[in-house]
Amino acid sequence: MSPLWLNDDPVIESELPVASPPDEVDEYTVVLLYRGFNPPDLDDDASERLQRQHLGHLEAMKRRGALLLSGPFSHQPDERLRGLCIYRVGLDQAKALAEADPAVRRGRLRIVAFNWYTRKGALHVEAS
Repeated sequence: MSPLWLNDDPVIESELPVASPPDEVDEYTVVLLYRGFNPPDLDDDASERLQRQHLGHLEAMKRRGALLLSGPFSHQPDERLRGLCIYRVGLDQAKALAEADPAVRRGRLRIVAFNWYTRKGALHVEAS
């Protein structure tokens, strides 16, 4: 059975909710972290140290107020996709900050960055 929104019945179609675009939006930069194309071959100690440096970099970006939230994925359809960062700075600055991550600099991770807009005030994140 097709989902409700794919049904061609005009009666059901008329019952679908509608909304207007928001008058104001908040702009964020989304950075997707992917496994690097040629990640370094590290022993366990070096790998753990690089991971701690990566996490330290993210924590420093949060303390600076540039990074809103970040975290890894699980059960993702593409295992190369490792995590997500949402920055509250512009695209160019977010790219520069993400590229300064030790794991990105060493080639363990690579980034894809783009703008994301949401209704003003829609994203609420508790301070940690």
